[in-house]
Amino acid sequence: MWNRLSGSFNASAKKKTRDVVMKSNALPVETSFKLPSPLPTWPPGEGFASGVIDLGGGLQVRQISTFNKIWTVQQGGPDDKGASFFEPFPIPEGFSMLGCYGQPNSRQLSGWVLVGKDYTDDASNGALKKPVDYTLVLSSESLNIKKEGNGYFWLPVPPDGYRAVGLIITNSPEKPSADRVRCVRTDLTDECQTESLIWASSNDSTGTNFSSLRPSNRGKQAMGVKVGTFASQNLASIVCLKNIKSNLSPMPNQTQIKALMQTYSPLIYMHPDEKYLPSSVTWYFTNGALLYKKGEESSPVKIEPTGSNLPQGGSNDGTYWLDLPLDKKAKESVKKGDLQSSQVYLHVKPMLGGTFTDIVIWVFYPFNGPGRAKVKFFNVSLGKIGQHIGDWEHLTLRVSNFNGELKSIYFSQHSGGTWVDASQLEFQTGNPNTYYYDLG
Repeated sequence: MWNRLSGSFNASAKKKTRDVVMKSNALPVETSFKLPSPLPTWPPGEGFASGVIDLGGGLQVRQISTFNKIWTVQQGGPDDKGASFFEPFPIPEGFSMLGCYGQPNSRQLSGWVLVGKDYTDDASNGALKKPVDYTLVLSSESLNIKKEGNGYFWLPVPPDGYRAVGLIITNSPEKPSADRVRCVRTDLTDECQTESLIWASSNDSTGTNFSSLRPSNRGKQAMGVKVGTFASQNLASIVCLKNIKSNLSPMPNQTQIKALMQTYSPLIYMHPDEKYLPSSVTWYFTNGALLYKKGEESSPVKIEPTGSNLPQGGSNDGTYWLDLPLDKKAKESVKKGDLQSSQVYLHVKPMLGGTFTDIVIWVFYPFNGPGRAKVKFFNVSLGKIGQHIGDWEHLTLRVSNFNGELKSIYFSQHSGGTWVDASQLEFQTGNPNTYYYDLG
């Protein structure tokens, strides 16, 4: 199981008491997160880290990570610290806002939102159009909560054949100008779903809450594109974008992937009491791993160092399985693994319509020891429960194809796992730290 420890503490004895008090009252969102090292100059390639991605149909998008704050509420949401809502700024010339951004106050400002450019030069059926009106989704005037002024959430009303991909927020009750945002032609959109809670007001009798959005259909073949906007859970009219061009040219090439790994390769720390360490797959095969076949259990076959005699086909029919060497001494030796030979195995795939690259980092363990139960101050072995031959652990780096920036890491945990935003990671000399414990 991968686990992550995050957070750091920096203090200066020279700081005045007044400064320290002010710092302790500041919300984390008031500080913008930056990776510990500036982005390098990536090796040349086709479209990776070029800043603009063409989704087809006359629509180009850019990823904006700088904002103007519109409204802050200081109660409700994660950790009951409230949330802040922003509009992207500055917006590059020729591009338009598609929706606003929001996040909980409990972490540093670290998000992004897409802006769009219509290059069709088609006034009647262009990729983007202004809304024809706005619907007020929420006014904070009636909410008896701690807040900085009032916030007003507006749903753009799109013209026929177009969809809204984000809400607009203002600090004035007046309707926003139609020039402020653009709606997107329907064929360039995809259905979406809520991802994580941004803010919910316990003082609101209607149960209003806002969550970030992601495409409903995800995976390396899916073309849904996350916009970075948000919506109320009761609002089904907001959609995501879609890469109708199936354009994967923004994906990094092999040279760029190597550069990404040099920049973001995680530092892996093993628990000092870990008995069973990783190895390379080749080491495992070379040191006596055996291939068994159902019905022929009495005559296992030694696996070739390259694995060339393993069954092919890519599906598990339960006919074959791997096991440790029969010799007791060799078996115990293989169980312990060989850290010196260990390697990582990469699986690189497009995500969110080719706007991101997922680099899945796999580590192989010849043996996973039995589970352990913690009883007060003691760890009690659970016998053979949980032990198995050939244990793959993994984590995933999610990198923006707009600029090559690390945005989050997925940490596997038994049959599941969790995504952790880059702002919540611990870094050492620019590389994220990861911690492993699975004591056998």
